[in-house]
Amino acid sequence: MRRPVDRGSHHCVSYRALRMRTITMVSHRILMTMLIVIAVYGIDARAGSFSVNPVRVELSAQRMSAVVEVENTSSGEVTVEARTFSWSQHSGKDQLSPTREIIVTPQVFRLKSGAKQLLRLGLLRKPDPLTELPYRLLIEEIPPPPSAEVKGLRVALRISIPVFLRPPVEAKEKMSVVLRRENDQQVRVLFSNAGNAAAALSNLSLSEQQSPQQVIATHSGVIYLLPGQQRELLLSSTRLTVDQPILIQAQSPSGPVALHAVIGSQ
Repeated sequence: MRRPVDRGSHHCVSYRALRMRTITMVSHRILMTMLIVIAVYGIDARAGSFSVNPVRVELSAQRMSAVVEVENTSSGEVTVEARTFSWSQHSGKDQLSPTREIIVTPQVFRLKSGAKQLLRLGLLRKPDPLTELPYRLLIEEIPPPPSAEVKGLRVALRISIPVFLRPPVEAKEKMSVVLRRENDQQVRVLFSNAGNAAAALSNLSLSEQQSPQQVIATHSGVIYLLPGQQRELLLSSTRLTVDQPILIQAQSPSGPVALHAVIGSQ
């Protein structure tokens, strides 16, 4: 005998399947968003599970190794993995590739609550004779296997530390900037680094050159610009005039930075 089709149940199953796919997609996006990448300098980088110090490392022919301390600041045990990458930039975006030019030990370790682990970085290549070479040390939590008792989203924390291999000659950034009025409410900022060392700019602000206290645009993140690279920012501002002289101020590891430019048209 042919069974009747329960169309209401069919629609309910389809709705549930669609809802589960939607939840999975949203959860994946949330997880990707919440992978915390800390790329700052000058202070301890802190995440919810562990802290790292220092947050910037410089190596050279005279300093072939360095030590980085990882501390578990959570209430439970964490498993951590450390990896090294060569670092480049293309079209203003960071590119990381696994490398053996700099190694780190141990690569995987466990930390009880409040415990500390020393990571040792070792250099396996000679410095470039003219240009600083950039790398990244990624320190990432390995989440435990999912448990039936634990519900909700598990976030893996990641800290990315810049590592620089200094050349035997003097290495310094050489910054320039171009400003273009994008529209009535936005200005495009184009940074260029013609030096032989990376530039790291934080607490960026734009102000009228005649009135430095009158800030017209800001950027709170850290901007890294590797040697020979360019990077664009699109900042919001409501007080923009073509040919207006602008003072660009920021902080860097070597001290305050001040650049001057005039707002151009599109």
